[in-house]
Amino acid sequence: MSLDTISEPILGLSAEYFTDIGVHEQIKHKVFFKTWQFACHESRVRRKGDYFTLSLLDQDIVIVRDEKMQLKAFYNVCQHRGHRLLEGLGNKQRISCPYHSWTYDLAGRLIAAPNSGSVSGFDPSSICIPKIRIENFLGFVFINLDEQAPGMDECYPGVREAILDLCPDIEARQYAFEHHVNEGCNWLTAVENYNECYHCKLAHAEFAKGIIDPASYSIVPFGQGRVLEHTSKASQSSQAWYDMQGSGYASYYLWPTSSIQIYPGGVVNTYHWRPLSVDDVCVYRGWYSDDGAITHTLQKVIDLDRETTFSEDLKLVRNVQRGLCSMGYRPGPLIVDPAGGIDNELSIAVLHEWLRESLDKSPVRLSSNANPVQ
Repeated sequence: MSLDTISEPILGLSAEYFTDIGVHEQIKHKVFFKTWQFACHESRVRRKGDYFTLSLLDQDIVIVRDEKMQLKAFYNVCQHRGHRLLEGLGNKQRISCPYHSWTYDLAGRLIAAPNSGSVSGFDPSSICIPKIRIENFLGFVFINLDEQAPGMDECYPGVREAILDLCPDIEARQYAFEHHVNEGCNWLTAVENYNECYHCKLAHAEFAKGIIDPASYSIVPFGQGRVLEHTSKASQSSQAWYDMQGSGYASYYLWPTSSIQIYPGGVVNTYHWRPLSVDDVCVYRGWYSDDGAITHTLQKVIDLDRETTFSEDLKLVRNVQRGLCSMGYRPGPLIVDPAGGIDNELSIAVLHEWLRESLDKSPVRLSSNANPVQ
């Protein structure tokens, strides 16, 4: 979205995008099943046979470190009668279905099925668990259900280089800690809230003085991909959460549900969201360190973030989701400020445009007295 083309106020999306089951079903197939989704950090599947499971709506997925120490992703479903193969995370040298004991190797090939020898023409070598696209992006493992989708560097050009400039050793970081919670709102409600700081000075006083410098904070589209870049100088306050040496603050939101953040001084952390239904999404908050250990400073940041920003956002998004269901809600104009800065919703207008493009609808260009385009 070019600021030069904005000549009238832009309304927010109509409530159906956040509340309608039919629209949510379209988004499932046209957005979530065609984009890169953060699965886990590679350090959680470092040994041969390590696995990590996740669900993307009604699709169960497993990440595996195979015999050749390569990362593979499969649909987590037995090819016999459809039972889920693995739960949680762990280590297996063979993948055995808990229903009828059909067994696969780490490449997903069927190697055993009880009494299959009695079936004329049964050929185990012809049966394999379907693979899923997988990429290791700076140590972060992403999957994509669309076999034809462009790679991550093509989808998010320049992000790899930008993150490496800020944190050259990011690929050496290891998983340290993660917590998650169901937010009780639509995925877009949560993602919108994350991608604007118009509310930060009012709702996130600790974040505004403890991590960022509000006077320099900005969220703008980045490069030619569907990326939003959050940047700020490090906190200038005497109440900064820790001694901030090195880089400033930056976050790279990767459409539609992932973000890699670098807090001042190179504190690496992530947000990612997994939609559950039209009115619920699970948010995951991850933290990473040099050796996976949680130092005193990192523990302090984790605790302060969880007790303030994270908890504050949870209350906000649940309240917004309830309001979106109100018969009295009419989307108002977004605060799109060409001058940039923290009090701005350009990022929300951009998110709305990306969603409408994904659903094959016309770009958002609405005046304040127009009706929302359906």
